[in-house]
Amino acid sequence: MKLKYILFPLLLVFYFIFYQLNILDVSSDVFYDNSNKLWAHRILDPQKVNDLKEEFIGYEIDVFFNNDKNIFDVRHHGVTNDIDLVTFLNEIENLHLIKFWIDFKNLNSSNLESAIFTLDKIALEFDVKSNIIIESKNINLLSAFKSKGFFISYWLPSFHIFKSVFNILNIRDDLRKYKPNAISMPYSSVLFYSKKFPNYPLHCWTNEMTCDLDKIKIKKLSKKNNVKIILTDFKNNFLK
Repeated sequence: MKLKYILFPLLLVFYFIFYQLNILDVSSDVFYDNSNKLWAHRILDPQKVNDLKEEFIGYEIDVFFNNDKNIFDVRHHGVTNDIDLVTFLNEIENLHLIKFWIDFKNLNSSNLESAIFTLDKIALEFDVKSNIIIESKNINLLSAFKSKGFFISYWLPSFHIFKSVFNILNIRDDLRKYKPNAISMPYSSVLFYSKKFPNYPLHCWTNEMTCDLDKIKIKKLSKKNNVKIILTDFKNNFLK
């Protein structure tokens, strides 16, 4: 019994040290570094980009690659949008002034080659490669887009009080090996990953945070130097 009372405080001390510890000081080539950090979250209709152009410079869109048709469907899970990425971009006014965070939902080894070829063709056609960052949790596959000149963001798992102890070193090794331009995560995980990788560019989302108290939290978040992009469901850019 006495051993239990000794071990528990020791584990708490170990965990506190682990949580606070910086494990990687390096940074990466930054995709976006501007004081205007608030971007619109999950925009699947190009007209919404046109409607919000006075508010936001950047927009997050979800895509699924259709291997049969060699197109990117602009849609979220379970929702059919009936619009592909080419059509989406075609309908946006002053496209060269807009930036995009593309959440690639179904990146896998079977569609990688076709997806790279198709997106590279689209980016060259619209001259928007430098305005796009592609996000996926499959960093080993995502890195192939970086070799083609795209910016990439490594989607990290949400902070978990136990699981994060075991996966953080693998994430550190991935950052060293693949050098993504940013790491992305939910708002609730920013504090943890900021401590682990204090100099790495962070992108985050603040889903369903739409009340006045949430604005205070987002404003505080925007003060962090390594937080570069914050996705919001608000329809006005209150950080401007």
